[in-house]
Amino acid sequence: MDKANFPIEFKNEIDDIKKSENEFYTLAADRLSKLAEGHNDISGAVVNLKQPAKEHQTAYINEVTIVVYMGSEHIAATEKGEQFESTLDGALNAVERQVHERRKQQRNY
Repeated sequence: MDKANFPIEFKNEIDDIKKSENEFYTLAADRLSKLAEGHNDISGAVVNLKQPAKEHQTAYINEVTIVVYMGSEHIAATEKGEQFESTLDGALNAVERQVHERRKQQRNY
């Protein structure tokens, strides 16, 4: 996939995946680039990976938040889960769904 034509900030606070960080950045960048293909409405994105429950006993240990900047608006999705890769995938799915819905709304006005 070609490099995104917008900046993607990637912040990882999860020590366990530092070795695979580039792989997850590439996965997120590829999906976000595909989402932007044929459109010029996305001006940037932020992917934030963290473990807010690292010191606590909870049902989830990973949290992924993705923000996509679309002009003066932004779309955000946060997914929480035990398995990191499925948590990242869930956040990307949610952002993609919201972007598609936003584009559909804009076409209908």
